[in-house]
Amino acid sequence: MTPEKVATAKIVIFSHYATTGACEELRDWLVAGRAREVVYVAFPFGRDLRRPICVERYRGGERVSEHRSRFRWKLPEPFAYAKDFLYAFGYAVRFGRRAEVLVAGDNLLAAAALAARGLAGVRRVVYYMIDFTPVRFANRLLNGCYGMLDRFAATRADAVWPLTPQIIQGRFKAGRLDERRVNWYTVPYGSHPLTESGTAACDRRQVVYLGDVVRNKGAELFVPMVQALKRSMPDVRLTVIGGGKDLEALRAEVRAAGLEAQVDVCGFVERIEDALTRLAGAGVAIAPYYPHDANSFTFFADPGKIKLYLGCGLPVVLTDVPPIARELVREGAGRIARYDAEDFAREVAAVLTGETYAQMRGHARRLGVSYAWPEVFKAAFDRLT
Repeated sequence: MTPEKVATAKIVIFSHYATTGACEELRDWLVAGRAREVVYVAFPFGRDLRRPICVERYRGGERVSEHRSRFRWKLPEPFAYAKDFLYAFGYAVRFGRRAEVLVAGDNLLAAAALAARGLAGVRRVVYYMIDFTPVRFANRLLNGCYGMLDRFAATRADAVWPLTPQIIQGRFKAGRLDERRVNWYTVPYGSHPLTESGTAACDRRQVVYLGDVVRNKGAELFVPMVQALKRSMPDVRLTVIGGGKDLEALRAEVRAAGLEAQVDVCGFVERIEDALTRLAGAGVAIAPYYPHDANSFTFFADPGKIKLYLGCGLPVVLTDVPPIARELVREGAGRIARYDAEDFAREVAAVLTGETYAQMRGHARRLGVSYAWPEVFKAAFDRLT
């Protein structure tokens, strides 16, 4: 679809929401581009009863209506998924009538859209494939049903958009999908690049982390990493942005180590603008993904925080877990460390004190610009026939 075709189309988005993700970025891009009509349908994730199903309708960049479901069902997990399928089918018929494209953010919603497309008159259904793990559910029956639903959605959709090639190739290698029956191409997670002036000023003593504060996701490395860094960089500082179940434990560990002046544990920052300001002023970002869980989503994923780092022009030190790790090294925008505090300290120091630091920031910014959301979505719709 050409940009002109997208601007004159009705496009529907189905998303299971927990936090802002790729589907919400697509909504915002379409609304900002003043598409003729955008319908965004957000389903609470799993058994989350805090929020209803929400339908937002936009025309020409303006929100014209909002609908919220009245009933919230407290159901066991399998029945909650069945409920979502039935609701998604009904919402596709009700709100997706004569849509040019319906983009669904997971296989359940894509399958419901495919089942309803005849009644609704939806021309194209896209399955936006955002994750993969070898074993999805501990329950074998539920895992088998998930696989069947995934095959139906992937083979019947007009296009499948995996965030990374590894997300769909993992399915091919496991024998869960026949590659000959799937029309797919990568639509990666994007970035919001700051202007060049916004990434110019930085503090080469400042290390930053953005994400959940959880042990076995890096939190246990922060204090010993700073202690090791202080031996070569006495004035180094670490800022930790994010909430999580081990947030208070980390604060207690910082106090016990006497590092209150070197480690700023911010907690959750509500405004993304405030988080970006803290990121942009740092010298390097870290992403210590845990490498010892073979069933982790991260081995296949395209982590959003890496794109946030790149959008701020930040070099990244990370473990060799997500597929983008090797790209960062290849493009001169990052370094790989083991899941070890001392090794992270060595790699962080090598970035901050290295003679190629300015070039690394330039490479990081260039990658961030190349992954800008408008470019990602324009390329995706260009290939949608």
